Amino acid sequence: MVGPEEALKTQEYKAYRWRWLVLFAFCTFTFSNALGFVQYSPILSLAAEYYGVTDQDIVWFSNCYYITYVVFCPFTIRPLEKRLDLSLFLAAFVTTLGQWFIYIAQQTYSFALVGFILIGMGQIFILAAPAYISDRWFPMHERTVSTSLGSFFNLVGLNFSIVYASITFQNVTDHNEIVDQIDFMNLLFAIFTSLAFIFCVTMIRNKPATPPSISAASEKMLILPSFKRAFRSFESIMDLLTFSMFIGVSWAYMVVIAILLAPFNYTTEQIGYVSIVYAATGAVGGTLASIYVDYQIKNNSKPHYDYLIKGFLTIGVAGILIKALIINYVNDTVIVVLSGIIGFGLNSFLPLALQCYIEKLFPSFELVLTTAIMQMSNLFGFILNYILILEVFLDVGLWVILVAMGPFYLYLIFGYKTKFLRLEMEQQAAAA
Repeated sequence: MVGPEEALKTQEYKAYRWRWLVLFAFCTFTFSNALGFVQYSPILSLAAEYYGVTDQDIVWFSNCYYITYVVFCPFTIRPLEKRLDLSLFLAAFVTTLGQWFIYIAQQTYSFALVGFILIGMGQIFILAAPAYISDRWFPMHERTVSTSLGSFFNLVGLNFSIVYASITFQNVTDHNEIVDQIDFMNLLFAIFTSLAFIFCVTMIRNKPATPPSISAASEKMLILPSFKRAFRSFESIMDLLTFSMFIGVSWAYMVVIAILLAPFNYTTEQIGYVSIVYAATGAVGGTLASIYVDYQIKNNSKPHYDYLIKGFLTIGVAGILIKALIINYVNDTVIVVLSGIIGFGLNSFLPLALQCYIEKLFPSFELVLTTAIMQMSNLFGFILNYILILEVFLDVGLWVILVAMGPFYLYLIFGYKTKFLRLEMEQQAAAA
């Protein structure tokens, strides 16, 4: 009788070209799902006028993403594990339905809110999926970059939404023109999500006929034991909370950036530039870092996860601190540059954090681990969102963010260390 270790040694491993079509379809889906998350962030006042509500009411559209994920994400693990394809088909359909709800709602706030809730329900299948797709479809030396692409197309969607709103509405003041432009934007985004749904149905498959790596073929812990392992010690809890806090901060910063800059008399166009640079630098930095990590793995070296993560987040924290200190004394060009530095720091670390967290707790089920991180990230993001829109904190929002991050940053710098349990197992099995 052949045991598990012997079976892994004799198992055939193959990476199929179709993996890139799966990733492409998923990226179009996560791009389209992200469009609604910040589509009104650069134009809060105009959106409030469109719906006849307050700026704070518009922020609740984004909060729908946070709340639905926190509440419902654990229920997506089993469906994604059993049928990745059907789960993502359903998620893409619900997202498309939600975006068409928003368009059909026109100026009815409550009906539009239902649409955003539906999009949030689609998102619950997305955030934890990139690392799972990379493990199921990609060889070990492509896992980080595929996770990066799957994660950052969410950021690309956010960026596109902000760019579109900033450019389209920069000189719009007439009420009828506001209505026409918002209606057209919602129609455009509904078309995008419909196309993404078609890509998902035609390209996404459940899993390859042959696993691409030893990790994909190995037995993982069950769902409940994997959850328990994430909370079994002070170290594992702090790892989870630390990564989640920084991810939550990066999302909340994007959503409320217009509110943070409003007390300093920034225009819609200026807020748009700040948001664009914030998102773009993170996506580029994280992708390049992921390529470097995969290059190290391909050459049988242990990747420099710790140096990269600590370096990125130090840059992000330093950027926020400097911005908080000098925002009253510098011009908008300096603020745009600082926002790029902050985005480079806070966003670039995401795919690295997911992969090193999976490494450290292997053989826990990676989908459970990433779901736990994303659940806590959404919880932190929602709390920060709620706090930062309160009038009492409008002038000190950056300082609130620094206080929230402080204890976790200290733990990261002085207490965090990656353990390469998955990589070592794969390298030993490959050498045997």
